[in-house]
Amino acid sequence: MLNFDNTEELQKIDPQNTIGSVDLLAEQCETAWNESNKITVPVIYREIKNIVFCGMGASIYGALVLKALAGREMPFPSEIISDYFLPDYIDNNTLVVLTSYSGTTEEVLSCAKEAKARNAKMIVLTKGGELAQFAKDNTLPAYIFDGKLNSTGAPRFGCGYSILGLIGLLNKIGIFEIGEHKISDAISRLKEKMKDLKIQAQQNSLLLFNKIPIILTAEHLSGNAQILRNQFNETGKTFSSFFLLPDLNHHLMEGLQFPKNTPLHFITLSSRNFSEKIEKRIELTIDVIKQNNHEVYEFKTGGQTLYDDFLEVLVYGSYLTVFLGLSYNQNPATNPWVDYFKNKLAEN
Repeated sequence: MLNFDNTEELQKIDPQNTIGSVDLLAEQCETAWNESNKITVPVIYREIKNIVFCGMGASIYGALVLKALAGREMPFPSEIISDYFLPDYIDNNTLVVLTSYSGTTEEVLSCAKEAKARNAKMIVLTKGGELAQFAKDNTLPAYIFDGKLNSTGAPRFGCGYSILGLIGLLNKIGIFEIGEHKISDAISRLKEKMKDLKIQAQQNSLLLFNKIPIILTAEHLSGNAQILRNQFNETGKTFSSFFLLPDLNHHLMEGLQFPKNTPLHFITLSSRNFSEKIEKRIELTIDVIKQNNHEVYEFKTGGQTLYDDFLEVLVYGSYLTVFLGLSYNQNPATNPWVDYFKNKLAEN
């Protein structure tokens, strides 16, 4: 097992300093929130009937978080598209959100061209590339960030830009009315918790070595569950899955029986901001998991608001998966099999 206190050994495995990028996550969020709220967006952008979010991998994290935070208060029908094509209903009453950290994601660029052809309203979030040029050529409202607070360059370690950038842009449009200090106060509180979250994540990563993490959560943390699953895959080089309450209580309970002696390790993301029904369901779900002889631990946020909660889980999950990847002596910043796949795809 890797000694995390051995700086020399860490640098050999982690030359891009992924831990350093996670250390800057709160600052990423603060920078993105402040910068995106300064962008001018035409008033006509408020005249929409639905929203479509386009993005792949870590670039869609903002949409996942936003939909979960909004919950039943989502003011418009919304859909997440991680594909080459847009739904047929897209027209000039649709807001199409185009997000690609690199600005070169072919699926998002395909959707951008289609959205333009259908005269949809569009906003862009990117670090540059073809998508940034598309925004400039078509005079679109865009948050084009510099990414300086992400030393690795990997999109998943720059998620503060894409998530808070999106929330800031939609707040500026007026689609989501967020109190002036709610986000900034949550980020300030997050900065005070960074060290403790890092320590907890490092300790908990030891529990997951040679295990299959299964994430369980609900309500406003639902977006975080998919993000954490992706982080386990990409950063931790580990198979993982997630389930949401209350739906999992209608099927997963029976699936815990066989096969016996599996390496499953359940993680519940809990919050005092959950509804009473969900809190009770989590308690009973943990009971059933334990009765079926599976390991489980509960990560409970200490946040005052929904924004505190999602930020805490985002930071905790980022640290947790980095430490797990390092435990396997893997570079958390690289994606050798994804790169292999993309290269082979390009050959064809």
